[in-house]
Amino acid sequence: MEKNSERPVIIIQPDMAPITLREYAQRHGITLEAVRAQVHRGSIPSLQIGKGSTIYVNQAQMIMSSLEAAGWDVKTPKEIYKA
Repeated sequence: MEKNSERPVIIIQPDMAPITLREYAQRHGITLEAVRAQVHRGSIPSLQIGKGSTIYVNQAQMIMSSLEAAGWDVKTPKEIYKA
């Protein structure tokens, strides 16, 4: 924690592995069609490795967006998570 920091530094390590749309629907008790519609609208962040391949829910982006919306200054160790 920095000397003049007003907020504590919190390190979280949630399970951020991408999951299929079907798995997301099952975990949240909603239909696959509802999940697909939310992905299409951009309400649920998604990723797709190649055209025509499986679409996944981007859980990492969901967590980062939630923390940022709550006002947290979110940082990742860039030397570990290089694109």
